Amino acid sequence: MTANMSELLKKMTPEEKAEVEAFAAFVLTRRNLQNLQLLTDDISTEELLKLVEDSGSFEWLNHDEEDVYSLVDGEEAEWPSAS
Repeated sequence: MTANMSELLKKMTPEEKAEVEAFAAFVLTRRNLQNLQLLTDDISTEELLKLVEDSGSFEWLNHDEEDVYSLVDGEEAEWPSAS
């Protein structure tokens, strides 16, 4: 005999109940999404690269501001000898 949801919830810890609630919220939200393709692994590499490129997340790499480090910063690394 299979237990129903109410019986199962009664046996769970508060942490487990929170996980179930989060998953239920995800399932309900997913139902309302118009583009379910975004929830699958079917996004091509080209589409993913275009998304990252268009996001502007890496624009800081193109700034002409001074770099934090230069070739004269720091000291030469010393590696321990293998004995």
